[in-house]
Amino acid sequence: MIFPDFLAPNLAALGSRFPELADLLARAEEGGLQISAAASGEASARSAAGGWLHSSRDPRGEAHRLATSCLSEGADLVLALGFGLGYGVEACLQAGAQAVIVCEAGPEVLRSAFRARDLQSLVADERVGFVVGGEPEGIISALELSSPSCAALLENRAAVASAPEWFSRARASFDRWRAKEAVNESTLRRFGRLWVRNLARNIGAIAGASGVERLEGLFSAAAPLPAIVLAAGPSLDLVLPRLSEISRRALVVCVDTALRSALRYGLEPDFLVVVDPQYWNWRHIAGLASPSSFLVSESSAWPPIFRTERRGTFLGGSLFPLGKRVEESAGVRGRLGAGGSVATSAWDLCRLMGCSSIWMAGLDLAYPEGRTHARASLFEQRALSSGSRLAPASLAQAAALVGGGGLEATSTEGGKVRTDQRMRLYAWWFESRLARPSSPPTVSLSRGGLAIPGMASGDIEELLALPDRRDEIENRLAAAAALRPPEGSRGRTYRGLDSLRRQLERIALAAEKAQSAARVGVEALASGKDCSDALELLASCDDEILSLEGRDVAGFLLPSARELAVGKAGSLGESFAQSEALYGSLAESARYHLEILELDDANS
Repeated sequence: MIFPDFLAPNLAALGSRFPELADLLARAEEGGLQISAAASGEASARSAAGGWLHSSRDPRGEAHRLATSCLSEGADLVLALGFGLGYGVEACLQAGAQAVIVCEAGPEVLRSAFRARDLQSLVADERVGFVVGGEPEGIISALELSSPSCAALLENRAAVASAPEWFSRARASFDRWRAKEAVNESTLRRFGRLWVRNLARNIGAIAGASGVERLEGLFSAAAPLPAIVLAAGPSLDLVLPRLSEISRRALVVCVDTALRSALRYGLEPDFLVVVDPQYWNWRHIAGLASPSSFLVSESSAWPPIFRTERRGTFLGGSLFPLGKRVEESAGVRGRLGAGGSVATSAWDLCRLMGCSSIWMAGLDLAYPEGRTHARASLFEQRALSSGSRLAPASLAQAAALVGGGGLEATSTEGGKVRTDQRMRLYAWWFESRLARPSSPPTVSLSRGGLAIPGMASGDIEELLALPDRRDEIENRLAAAAALRPPEGSRGRTYRGLDSLRRQLERIALAAEKAQSAARVGVEALASGKDCSDALELLASCDDEILSLEGRDVAGFLLPSARELAVGKAGSLGESFAQSEALYGSLAESARYHLEILELDDANS
C-alpha cells in the first residue's frame, strides 16, 4: 500500500511553533522506518532494526490501551520515549494528559514519521513538546518547565532499542527528576501552609488591585514603545551608569533582585515585578522606597510587599487554588508566564503591554567571569559583608558556581561560559516563547552570558540611538495610574470568601464522614460483615465533594499519593484503608483553610 507524503505540511505546522526543530528535520536524513498497512488499514511501522513500533493489527487501539494504563495513576504529563508514528502521543492527549514531551535520540526517525502520517493537528497542539537529540539530560529542563503535578513514562520499546544508550540516559534523567519531585513535595510540606497564610493576609490587597489584563496593549497604541528589563545578573553593572539615559528611550521594568542596583543609580523603575512568595525574596526590597513604580506581583507574595509605597498595583495571576478563587471573586484577571525566574514574568509583562521591542539587561543566566550577581544586589552585598579572612566572599561565589550542577555552554560572544541546569531551564523558556511569531523582538545586552536561541545580542549604544520618548511613556503610565479595580470588587471578594467558607465546611464534614465510613468498612471486612453500606456512604461523600468548586482549595495541602501510600489497591481492605487516610488528610486541609480564613476575617 502506498501512503501519501505528509512531510511538507507537517513541517510547516511544526515550524509555526518550533522553527529550529522544523529546520533540523528538513535537513535530516530519513530514519529508515519500514511503513506498512496494519490490518485496521492505518499506517504502522518497523524500526530500522526490525522491531514493530506499533501493532501490525490495530496501532490506534494498542496506543489507547497503553495510554490508559500510563495515565491510570493520575499523571498529568507523559514523557514519551520514542515517537513512533505518533499514535501513543495522540492517545495520551485523548486520555486527558495535559502535556506530552516527545523524546527522540535524533531527527531522522521523526522525519520519517512526519512523512508517513498527517500529524499537523498533533504538532500544532500546545500540549506537545519535543526533546530531539543533544544531551538527553535536557529532558530535566523540559520537565521543570512543564511543572507537572505527576508525570508518567511511556516507552516505545522498539524505538528505545534503536538507540539504547541515549534512551537509557533519558530514562535516568527522568528518574532523577522524579527524585527531585520528592524534594518539591517536601517544599510543599514546609511552605504550603505559609503560602496559604500569605494569601489570607493579602485578601484586602487583592480586593483593591487590578489584574494585569488591564495593562494589555497599553504601550502598543499608536507608536509602540520599547522596554528594558533589569535583571540582577553581573552584566547589569555595565548598563547601570547609562540607566538614566536609557530610561528616556524605553519603559523600565525591574525585577525585585535588581531594584537595589537601580536605586543606587538614582532611578525608580516604571514597573517593579515581584512574584516569589517567600520571606527571603522580600528581603531584596525591604527598606527600599520606589513610590513612582507600579508593583506587579502575585497574590501570595510576602504581605509587607503590599504595604510599600507605590504608584499602583497589578496582580499577575495566582499559582495557588486559594489565590485563584479570591482573584476570581475580585474580578482580577490575566496571567503572566512563569518560567521559574522573575525575569520570565517581567519579559511576559512587556509582551502583554505590547512593547515594540524588549531589551534584557543583566539576564546572564550564567556566571560570566565567575560572578553570580550585580554588585549592588542583596546576594552580592550579603556575601561581601559576611566575608572574612578565613571565609572570603569569593568562597561563597565558588560555592554558587559548583552548587547547581554546573556545566559549560555557549556564551553570547561565542565562547564558553559556566552555567547550571536551573538557568538552562530559564533559557529554554525564553527560547520557546521567542519562537512564537507573536513574540516581540528581544535583545540581550549581556556580555558573556548564556546564548539564548532567538534572542539577539545588542549593544547599549544601539538602545541609546533610539529617540527620546519619555513624555510618551509618562502619558501612558498616567493612563495606567487611572485604572481602577472593577467596580464592587471588594464586596464581591468577601461574598466569594463567604461562599468558599461554606463549601470548605461542607467538604470537611463530607470528608470526615467518608473517613468514618472507610474505618467502618475496614472493621466490617475484618469481622466478616457486609460492607455495602460503607461503600454507598463513600460514594455519596465523593459525589458531594466533587460537586463543590472549593475542592481544589481543600486539596492543595494534601500529602502526595506516595506519602499517603495511595496506589493501586490490591484488595477491598487496602482500598478502605487508603480511603481513610486520604479523607482524613482532606478534612484536615479544609479545616486549616477555614481556620486561616476566619483569622483573616477577624483581622480585616
